[in-house]
Amino acid sequence: MKHYALVFYPSHTLTPGELKQRQIEILEWAKDVASMGIDLDPRAFGSPLAQLAPSGAVAAPREDGAGSTFTNIVFFDSASEEQAMRVAKTHPGLRYGTMIEVREWTPPRATASTP
Repeated sequence: MKHYALVFYPSHTLTPGELKQRQIEILEWAKDVASMGIDLDPRAFGSPLAQLAPSGAVAAPREDGAGSTFTNIVFFDSASEEQAMRVAKTHPGLRYGTMIEVREWTPPRATASTP
């Protein structure tokens, strides 16, 4: 099994009706993914508090929102890259203008122990 994450970048603000319908579709998607034996571990992010520069400077967070900042990450394990891509390609967010990035990830401890 490999570790994957779906990173979500919305392109625009949805209407209340779209939000409600998208949530219904996401719940159905999650059931379909679970039926493949995959456990999802989602995380939703709030608005940025600040942006810190390497110099230590603190900038006010950008307010433009859509498209520039990721809003959610869903972690999961998958037997193959093909299966991970299937999980991503079937996510309802795509139909609502959200770009979904698929990434493989390694736990920090595993990376630190690699010579």
